[in-house]
Amino acid sequence: MKVPVSWLKEYVDFDLTAQDLAATLTMGGLEVEEIEESATGAVLDVYITPNRGDCLSILGVAREVAALTGGALKAPDGTFSQSDPPSDRATVRIDNTEQCPRYGARIVRNVTIGPSPAWLQERLEAAGQRSVNNVVDITNYVMLELGQPLHAFDFDLLHGGQIIVRNASEGESIKTLDGEDRKLDSSMLVIADAETPVAIAGIMGGADSEVSESTTSILLESAHFHPLAVRRTSQKLALRTEASYRFERIVDPAGVVIALNRVCELLAALGQPLSFSAPTDVYPASIEGKTIDLRPTRTAQLLGMPISPDTCVDALTRLGFVLEASADADTLHVVIPTRRPDLTIEEDLIEEIGRVHGYENIPESLPRGITTHGGDSKLGTFITRLKSIFVASGLQEVVTHSLTAPSPFDTQSEQFAARRVPVRNALSTNVSGLRRSLLPTMLDVAQANAARGQSNLALFEIGRVWQNELVNGELAAEEYLSVACLFVGSRIPPDWQRPAGKKSDPADYTAIKGVLDHLLAKLNISGHTLRPASDRPEWLPQLHPGRAATISLRGGRPDGIIGELHPEIAARLDLRNRIYLLEISLDSLQRAAPESLRRYSPISRQQSVSRDIAPRVPNEVPYAAVAAAIESVGCPVLTEFRLLDVFVGAPLPQGVRSITISLTFGTKPTSLTDDRAVTEQEVIAALTEIRGALETRCDATFVG
Repeated sequence: MKVPVSWLKEYVDFDLTAQDLAATLTMGGLEVEEIEESATGAVLDVYITPNRGDCLSILGVAREVAALTGGALKAPDGTFSQSDPPSDRATVRIDNTEQCPRYGARIVRNVTIGPSPAWLQERLEAAGQRSVNNVVDITNYVMLELGQPLHAFDFDLLHGGQIIVRNASEGESIKTLDGEDRKLDSSMLVIADAETPVAIAGIMGGADSEVSESTTSILLESAHFHPLAVRRTSQKLALRTEASYRFERIVDPAGVVIALNRVCELLAALGQPLSFSAPTDVYPASIEGKTIDLRPTRTAQLLGMPISPDTCVDALTRLGFVLEASADADTLHVVIPTRRPDLTIEEDLIEEIGRVHGYENIPESLPRGITTHGGDSKLGTFITRLKSIFVASGLQEVVTHSLTAPSPFDTQSEQFAARRVPVRNALSTNVSGLRRSLLPTMLDVAQANAARGQSNLALFEIGRVWQNELVNGELAAEEYLSVACLFVGSRIPPDWQRPAGKKSDPADYTAIKGVLDHLLAKLNISGHTLRPASDRPEWLPQLHPGRAATISLRGGRPDGIIGELHPEIAARLDLRNRIYLLEISLDSLQRAAPESLRRYSPISRQQSVSRDIAPRVPNEVPYAAVAAAIESVGCPVLTEFRLLDVFVGAPLPQGVRSITISLTFGTKPTSLTDDRAVTEQEVIAALTEIRGALETRCDATFVG
């Protein structure tokens, strides 16, 4: 906003240069961006923040200068008396009092339209306004002076000689002062006469009731409109004006009649043979300022300096606030004027006191109080632990964008596509939704690398995912933390020392499963189960039906998935190598991981004993069931077992396979002194129990 210094001095006494005044205002919260020169002298270009609509006027800035400098404020008294007022008044009806709480009008007759005096034109030009004619110029002058937008209608062009404040009808239109025909809808507030709209409320008047050289009678409008209503209409019509700029930032409802009287006062000062009607003020429900309690002790605490109650009273009085008596000696009752709706809580008043006292006067001091030892949260510590485990497994971290395009990984299933969370008003298809899983964006990374000749990748990511869940029968977006891994290509970089005939060592299911096993072992999570995707193919349509599984950490519903990407999706993504994926809920991992650390056990110095068994089990029995049967024995001397070989075919019967398992036996000392070698009897007893468990639980048979 442009503020001529000479105009400002008419409302407040100060003895500062333009540069010093600019520095004072800037330190007080009104930033002066530039000092210009005009025919009237220096002009301050002041940036007004959106919450300070009260400063969008010369008087508003003068009030700030008075508060910051202690100068006397000289505001117009807002009264106007006419010696011979006509008896007729403007007829006004408000149909929408929510969007228009107050409307004032006054009829002025015997008007002569002509050019404005030189002083008026110069002031408007210095403030960035062009001169139109004496009536329009005075309404603009008062808007700049008091911050209250006004409008003048040609009264003889108003049908029925009345004003109706209502919402527009659907399809109704108006030709505005800029010559544009604008189509209205029922959400827009208009000023209408008995037949048609004559102005868009708070924004711009209509051309059909414009003041012209032939005008002899005018109806002056001064009203208060709801800021949101003006803003919505302004945005819909793509129409911004000086009036809408002020109404969007809230205009003081108490200034409606004051501004109306000020216009009449200035018109009368022109010396024309004017006659004025008495003002019409339709104000169904008076808007009152709120009262906020202020504690000087709290003020001193927040400002970080000693400050007396008298200082608080002085600062608030300078700002024009009214203080009421209080029974509590440590509390001030402050009545906030309606021009300051931005002040709602005690801290707002403390900020005002700090501004007036001067931020530069607040002493520097070191912070005091109780401090706590810094540290990461449990979640942050857990994530750092996960990253260390993945890096130790040879994986590299990637960070992908949470906004994604629809991926073949999700669109493979209507169920998963429906759970994707869309973004309203997305800028493009590429950022049209929140990722439901980390895997689609990791596949994008693999695709981008493959296009650039990099086909050997071992990646992991930890991040947030979103998906729609049924909550009380309705879909609602839920947020989760997820962990994902991706393997593609060779696990070992190309090397000239590779044995002849062995061109590559491609990643396979066992590689990604090894990462999972290593992760769970490091987190001390046991008892997890994997269920083949072939059992429930609809759960994992994105993965190869014969090389995928769901992961359950504690039984029950799945906590993650593991397996090979479905060949059809790989082809659609133009990925030629087999892709192996793992994704698991971080929340489930954190819940399953015991908080207590694993206790140290010394390594036995005694020789361990190895035995191999080769049970024959039906093909439909998974190895996981075999491992579970061995673990169910709870053998104290069994330290380790692992799968060595699987044999299928003659001479074995059809539907049966032979599994060779290596068992390692030894003691588990609790201390260095409690250490002994395992005995042959203990090994034989353990083998007997293990065989029995396999025969009972897995329908296994043994030969020999």
